[in-house]
Formats: sequence, C-alpha cells, structure tokens
Amino acid sequence: MHDIWNPWHGCVKCSEGCQHCYMYFLDRVRDRNGADIYKTKSGFTYPVQRNRNGSYKIQSGELIRVCMSSDFFLEEADEWRSDAWEMRQRSDVKFFLLTKRPQRVKNCLPKDWGDGWENIMFNVTCENQRRADERIPILLSLPFKHKGIMFAPFIGAVSIEKYLGDGQIEHVICGGENYDGARQYSIFSLY
Repeated sequence: MHDIWNPWHGCVKCSEGCQHCYMYFLDRVRDRNGADIYKTKSGFTYPVQRNRNGSYKIQSGELIRVCMSSDFFLEEADEWRSDAWEMRQRSDVKFFLLTKRPQRVKNCLPKDWGDGWENIMFNVTCENQRRADERIPILLSLPFKHKGIMFAPFIGAVSIEKYLGDGQIEHVICGGENYDGARQYSIFSLY
C-alpha cells in the first residue's frame, strides 16, 4: 500500500518546474495560498501514530510518500525537520523523499545518518536537462542507500546516460502536469 505523509504544507517555488504546481492549484481551489508554510497539526506524527488497539496506523511494509504538499528540504521547515527524522523509529516502513533542493540535503541530515538508512528512498526532481545536470550530480554525491530521479513535471528533453554508469540510480519516474496551464511532455532518453 502507498500513503502520503505531509508533516508540513506549503512551499516556495524554486524553478521552472514549479510554474504550474499542483499543490498551489489545489490550495487556490480551497481559497488558500500555497506559499503559506505551516507544520501540520494532526499529521506531523503520522508515522508513529497508533490505532486504538495499539498497532501502528501505517502498517509494516508500506511505502510512504513524504511532503507531497511541500519539499522535505525546504528551508522554511528547518525547525521541524529534526522531529520529522523520527521516521527512524519505523525501519519497517519505506519513506520516499523527493526534493528540488538537493543542495540543502547534506546540512539537513540527522547526526546518526552515517551512509543512510535502509528505509529511505531519496529522489531529486528534474524537469529538464538543465535541472538534471544541476541536481543529479548532487544526488550521486549524497549518502543515501536508495536513489532515484523523478522527471515531473517533464517539460524539456532529457538524457541521463552519463549518470547511470555507477549503478546508484535505482529507478526513474516520469510524469507531466495535470492542472492549470499544463505544458506538454517532452523527450526522455536513458541513452
């Protein structure tokens, strides 16, 4: 099963891939401002919340997509991130982290990170070749055991052959825009 955990909400647009952000669109539909960043109250502790019978709400083996209404490495969330790293308590759950800010990651890792935790899958978002060439080398230099690339929104031709040689990239996900002024997909090439 897949689930979403949003310990905080809201974001600051940082690149051309953010132009038609789905979260901003959905917030606008709800008369909210996607640029308002706040810690979620009931959802912040979701990975460790328990049912009445004492079992975890998130069952063992689940994949949890983290910060789908923000960016886990957003600067404005720095004060909350150390508490969010308590996902270490759930080594039985896989957490999918995604960022457009890989340059911030190294300074945001917990002290006990070492070479990474087995239950964390780290991904960078690359919307075109410029962002791939900017973000993928940073991804490859970071201490994560599981790494991937998400091309979404996919708005420009991309080739990633030069990044695949050492086998660090476990998966590639591609997607486009669905909302409000969506741009067409472009060409993707692994080789």
